Amino acid sequence: MLGGKNNVASVALLCLVFAIGHNSVVVESAKILGIFPTSSKSHWILGSALMKELAQDGHEVTMMSPFPLKNAPKTYRDVKIDYKTGLFEAAMDKVFDNIDNSIVQKMTKLGNFANAITNTTLSSPEVQALLQSDETFDLVILEIFLDDALLGFADRFNCPVVGMSPFGASPWVNSLTGSPQPLSYVPHPMLSFTDKMNFWQRLGNVLFSAFDGTIISAMSNPIHQKHYDHYFPNATRSLDEMRRHGVSLVLINSHFSLSFPRPYLPNLIEIGGFHVNRKVNPLPEDIKSFIEQSEHGVIYFSMGSNLKPSKMDKQKRNDVIKVLSSLKQNIIWKWDDDTLVVDKKKFLIGKWFPQDDILAHPNVKLFITHGGLLSCTESIYHGVPIVGIPIFGDQLLNMARAEQSGWGIGVTYNELNEQTFSKAITTVLGDPSYAANLKTISRRMRDQPLAPMDTAKFWVEYVIRHDGAKHLISSAQDLNFVHYNNLDVYLFIGAVFLTILFVIRSGLRKLYRTLCKRNRNTPTVKKTN
Repeated sequence: MLGGKNNVASVALLCLVFAIGHNSVVVESAKILGIFPTSSKSHWILGSALMKELAQDGHEVTMMSPFPLKNAPKTYRDVKIDYKTGLFEAAMDKVFDNIDNSIVQKMTKLGNFANAITNTTLSSPEVQALLQSDETFDLVILEIFLDDALLGFADRFNCPVVGMSPFGASPWVNSLTGSPQPLSYVPHPMLSFTDKMNFWQRLGNVLFSAFDGTIISAMSNPIHQKHYDHYFPNATRSLDEMRRHGVSLVLINSHFSLSFPRPYLPNLIEIGGFHVNRKVNPLPEDIKSFIEQSEHGVIYFSMGSNLKPSKMDKQKRNDVIKVLSSLKQNIIWKWDDDTLVVDKKKFLIGKWFPQDDILAHPNVKLFITHGGLLSCTESIYHGVPIVGIPIFGDQLLNMARAEQSGWGIGVTYNELNEQTFSKAITTVLGDPSYAANLKTISRRMRDQPLAPMDTAKFWVEYVIRHDGAKHLISSAQDLNFVHYNNLDVYLFIGAVFLTILFVIRSGLRKLYRTLCKRNRNTPTVKKTN
C-alpha cells in the first residue's frame, strides 16, 4: 500500500514538473507574417510547411507568396504576390539552352532574377494593401534569397525577423548574421567543390567568393536600396542597419549529416529535412499498384518542380529514353507535357507525383534527379541512392557531396549521353555500397534529439518569447572587413616586428662600425729583438 502511494506521488510530481517545464516555454498566440516571394515552388514548399505548422499550433499566420495553400488551417491567410504571366516559365524554358553560360553570366542573371522578385513582391496590390493597413505583427519570417529590401517589412511592422535559407548557410546568410565562412574548407554554394579542396580549388573559391561579393555590392545592393527607399519611405532604420541588426536568427535548410562540418554562430539553426513527411501518406492506387507490381522494383525520375524535361536537347532525351527502356526496373517519370511517347506498361508518366511518399516505398531502387537540395534530403531520409543531372544553382555542390560520401553519381548535362547515363545507373544499382552508405547517413540524419520541424518551431517561438532575441546577434555585425579579419592588428604586429628588426639591424651596424673604427685607431706595436 505504501509503495502504491509512493508511485502515485511520483507520478504526480512528474506531472507537476512537466507542467511547469511545459508552461515555461509556452508562447501565446502570435501574429506572424511569412514572406516567401520566390516564384520557385520548391522554395514555397519549405515556407508553407513551417507556416502551416505554426498555424496549426494556434498562431495567426499571414503568408505572402505566389502560391495559395490548399486546405489551409483556419488561422492561415494568403497574401498573393502577382507575377507577370510567363515570367518565371520563360526563364525555365531557357535553362537548358543557357547551360554553357559562364559562372559570371549565371550569377548576374541570378541577381537580376532576385531583384525582379523583390520589385514584383513590393508592387503587388495585396502586398501594398497590407503595407497601407493598420495591422500589426509580432514576427516576420523571411526567405533569405538576395531580397534584402524586404527587411523593410520588419521596420514597417516594428517586429523582429527570423530568416529561412533554402540553400543552407550561404554568403547571403552570413552577411546578415556575421557567421564565419572559412574559404579554405567551406565552398561557395554555386561551385562544385567539397570541403577538401586543393590549392587551385581554394584559389577559385576565394576569387569567386570575392566576385560574388563584388557583384552584390556593386549591382544588387543599390537596386535594393532604391526599392527600400521607395516602398518604405517612413522607415525608422536604414537598410544597412536592418542588414546588420535586423535579423535575429536564421533557420537553414541543412544538417551536418547531409553536408560538411562548418562553424555556425548560435543564431544559425540547422533544420534540414524538416519538410519531409515523418508519417508516410498512402499512395494513390494507380501509383501504388504500379510500384508493387514491378517485379524488379522501380526507378523514380524527376527534375524537380521548376525544370522542364521537355526542353532538353532532343538527342539527350532520346539517349535517356533508350537507357531507361533497356533497364529491368519500371520507371515513374515526372514529365511536364503530353509529348512523350513511351511504353505505358514500363513507364508511368505524370506532370506531378507525391515524391516524398514514393521515395518512402521499399520497392523504389533508384532516384534520378536534378540534384536539388529538397530532393537530395528526401532521398537520404528514405535511403534511396541517386543519379544526378545537375543543371544550376547548388545542384552541382549537392552532387559533389553525394559522390564524396558515396551515395550517388552525378552526370553533368553537357556530358549526358547514352554511355555516361547508362554507366552511372548500372554503377549505382550494381554496387551495394551506395545503398549501404546512404542507409548510414540516413540513420545519422534521423538521430536527432528533436524533430527538425519541432526545432524550427521552438526557435521561432524563442525569438518571440525573448522580444526579438537580440542577444543572439553577433558583434561581428558591427565590424568592417578590416576589423573583422584583424587586418589592422596584423599590420600593427608586422610593423612592430619590422621596427624591432630595423632597430636591431641599425644597432648591429652601428656596433660593427664602432668596433671597426676602434680597430683602425689602435696603434700597432713593432716587435724588437
